[in-house]
Order: sequence, then structure tokens, then C-alpha cells
Amino acid sequence: MKSPIRLNFLKNRAIIFVTLGLHALAALLAPYLGLSSTDAQDSTALLQGPSLNHWFGTDALGRDVFSRLLHGGRPSLVIAFAATAISCLIGIVIGSLAALAGGWIDDALSRVVDFMLALPTLILLLLISSFFGQDPLILSLALGLMYASPIARVARSATQTLLARDFVRVARLQGGSRISILFGEVLPNVWRVMFTEVAMQFTWILLAFSSLSFLGLGASPPTPEWGLMIAESRSYMTLNPLLVIAPIMMLASLVLAIQALVDHK
Repeated sequence: MKSPIRLNFLKNRAIIFVTLGLHALAALLAPYLGLSSTDAQDSTALLQGPSLNHWFGTDALGRDVFSRLLHGGRPSLVIAFAATAISCLIGIVIGSLAALAGGWIDDALSRVVDFMLALPTLILLLLISSFFGQDPLILSLALGLMYASPIARVARSATQTLLARDFVRVARLQGGSRISILFGEVLPNVWRVMFTEVAMQFTWILLAFSSLSFLGLGASPPTPEWGLMIAESRSYMTLNPLLVIAPIMMLASLVLAIQALVDHK
């Protein structure tokens, strides 16, 4: 017989995986579900409430809110995955190299990381987006660079712990170079202990991109994206609260589910 604590844990974990699974299915299958086109406008159904034809109503241009809601996670997730991959590649390599090299190299790289951590992330992202435009590649690179520093700091600490392990000492005694030890011994093991930090950075990047979209510097209209949907519909919230509440709940449920998964790891 399972204890109440164990049952509660299993229940919470099930909710987490169901939430993440639904988000994944929505992002992957939304274009194939036969929903209304996300940019199809109906001038006879502006700002309609929920109905059989439009489950979550319509926005100010007569577009189906439910369809746009399911499609709204795709641009955010694509950018977040790309930016997280970039931040991991940069952060883990820099952090591991700093710990492995030691000396002035460690000091120099650590100062660069500290400097990047001190920068106002959102303000810099706003400047980059204003200057270079809303190109997804530029946004992914900018987000990846800005969020690489926290990963580098954790990777450096994890690498310092690994350097005291026997298998790294053996590799050094066998005459392995720093580069061979970095890629052969350190990086494969650092990845295993970086899950929590990477998952948290993914949620921060997700929120940052939605914030940029809300401010008009992320996703471009008429792209369905949760932050952009909130910005476009905030003036009409009194007419149909779901226009704003629904994308907020979608974004919040995804972020909270990822953070809960990290907590239950």
C-alpha cells in the first residue's frame, strides 16, 4: 500500500506530464487538426463570446481565438529551444573550459561571465530587437548569448567537482590534453548534472520571448503567439476576458509544469 505522500507525488507528477504532453501535442498537431485558419478574418463575428463555432470566441479582427491559442506555442517553443541550445553550447563549453584551464584563463572567462550577468537582459534584448528587427535567427542568437552566463557559472562549478573524480585524474596521468579531457571526460558528464539549470533557463527564455512579443519586438503580426495575443487583445478584455486570460494561462501552465518537473526530478 502506497503512502499518502507517495500517492500525492505520483498524482502531481501525472499532472505535470499530462500538461507538458498536451502542450507538445498542441504545438505539433495544431496545423493538422482542421481548425480555423489563424489569420482568417470574419467581419461579421468581431469580438464574439464563446460559441459552438468559436469555442473561445473571436478577437477584434474576427479570428478564432481557440485556433490561435493552440498555434500560439509554436513560435515561442521554436525560439526557446533554439536559444536554449545556443546558450547550452556556449555556457557549458566556456564554464567547463574555465574550470579545466584554471589560472588566468579561468579568471578572464569568469570576469566575462560576471559582466554578462550584470547586464540588464530585457533592456539589451529590446535594443537588439529594435536595431536588428524581429528576425527569428537574430532573436534566437541574442537570447542564447544573454542566457549563456548562468549556465556557464553552473557548468564551471560542476566541472570543478568532476576534476576531482578518479576517471579525470586517470585521463590526466595517461597524458591526455586539456581539449581531449574536456570533450572526452568532462562535457559528457557535465550534461548529466545540468538538467535543472537548462530547464530553468528554457522557461526564462520562453518568458523573455513572450515579453518581447508583448512589447511588439518579438513575433510579428499576424503570427499567433501568446505574448502578442495578450498585447493585441488587452483593450478588449472587458468584452471577452478569454482573449487575454487564455494565452496567459497557456504560457503560465507551460512554465509552471516545467518548473514543477525540475522540482520533482
